[in-house]
Amino acid sequence: MGFIITVVFAVVLLTLALPWLTDFMSQISGVTHQVTDLARSELLQEIAQAGTTVGIAAPPVTTWKRGETGAFAIGIKNKYTDQGKTFYVNVYLNQLGGALAGQSPSSMQAEISKWLTYAPSEFVNAGGSKSSQLILQPASGASAGIYQFRVLVCESDPCTTLEATPEANIYGTESFAIEIEAF
Repeated sequence: MGFIITVVFAVVLLTLALPWLTDFMSQISGVTHQVTDLARSELLQEIAQAGTTVGIAAPPVTTWKRGETGAFAIGIKNKYTDQGKTFYVNVYLNQLGGALAGQSPSSMQAEISKWLTYAPSEFVNAGGSKSSQLILQPASGASAGIYQFRVLVCESDPCTTLEATPEANIYGTESFAIEIEAF
């Protein structure tokens, strides 16, 4: 009887400690908004079942304060069942909105590219799926507004923008947006 009470007590303490531990770990890693493991698994399951080749899993929070960091998951499915393949990835600013509407994304591209950390290529086994991490860390002085990003996956390099990459080279694309709030 005492053993059962001890086990129940330990489970209750662990359940209470998990939210605190998750918050503590995110502070250590520096990532404010994280994609959950469940969202990452659902992404891979979705691209495997839906017949799409590229997908993205985003943190549940889309409005960020300046200086916050987010981790996203990029999912790639290799539709070639007879061979593993290296795919090339480019993430870039596609459109601006809110207070930034009307500005050209290309005028901010050099600065925005410093906000992004991701693997520029991914090898995916024949018929398999893989997810890789994308870290988005806007500068602390980033302007308030809506930033829409495009994830472009290509079959060969160079993989630049949707408009500049030959259509035959484009494997798949997806987009996501964040809003940086005013002070």
